[in-house]
Amino acid sequence: MAEITLKKVKIPIKKEIKIFEKKFKTYLRSKIPIFKEINNYLIKIKGKYIRPIFIFLITKMLGNICKKTYDLAYLVELMHTASLIHDDVIDFSTTRRGVLSINAIWQNKTAVIFGDYIFSKSLNIAIKNNYKDYLNIISKTIEKMSEGEIFQIEYFHKMNINKYIYEKIIFKKTAIMIGACCEGGARSINKKKKIILEIKKFGELAGMAFQIKDDLLDYENVQNLNINYYLILKEIKITLPFIYTLKKSSKKNKQWLFNLFKKKKINFFFYNKILIFIQKFGGIEYSIYKMKLLTNKTLFILNKYYKNKANESLKNVIIFNKKRKF
Repeated sequence: MAEITLKKVKIPIKKEIKIFEKKFKTYLRSKIPIFKEINNYLIKIKGKYIRPIFIFLITKMLGNICKKTYDLAYLVELMHTASLIHDDVIDFSTTRRGVLSINAIWQNKTAVIFGDYIFSKSLNIAIKNNYKDYLNIISKTIEKMSEGEIFQIEYFHKMNINKYIYEKIIFKKTAIMIGACCEGGARSINKKKKIILEIKKFGELAGMAFQIKDDLLDYENVQNLNINYYLILKEIKITLPFIYTLKKSSKKNKQWLFNLFKKKKINFFFYNKILIFIQKFGGIEYSIYKMKLLTNKTLFILNKYYKNKANESLKNVIIFNKKRKF
């Protein structure tokens, strides 16, 4: 079987993605000098556009892409960009995808204001076009994402966090957005309520699977680094592999893990010790199992729908997630 890449996944929507990328840049334009600088920086470090890919593939699987579909893609990607900028400020992160974050270069205040500015542009698309259904989706999504952020702040510093609380957090922080993309795509071509709800569920399950893969990448990428483990600092994140290991650990080992976590950043020597510990107690293995379970549920939903190229690509997006290295 040929290797599944993001480039191959996008083949059925190649034209749509090209149009999207060109127009999306125009939404980032500003006459304010500092915003111009930030916009140019964002364009250079563009992301994978996973959310627009879901929107276009879902819509193409169910029918024909229209102006409303494109507008949803612009709206969602702007909203996602704003949320990432705000997340980096909240988490005190200085890098994203291996490059400096907005707040690291332009400071927190500017980053927050710029995030608000980008978010206002996403709202403007819905208001200008009188997309009441999109406004409803946006408001509910932001509400849940905000709850997820607060839950994370509240629980991620407690030793009693468990996988159920964690799943609730990643559902609200990540899965809800992918679900909104898929729901909006189906709504853009006026599909029946039953289909919309099922497609939304597909997106939420896919979002959960993507987040767990991100959790696994935190540990997989460490093993492939050729660095001085004593000098370079690494941020510790509470992820599913970490939480599962806590559950299986003795009281003494739990305390050791949490004492390291409280330091926020540790050198790679200790980070590697945590990785070995997580592997020993099955944290990686369990997370892979959980991701596969979610993957199978998403594929089950897709198998109910039209067997066209977009459907095949959606399946490949899900399979690609399991194997991706970034």
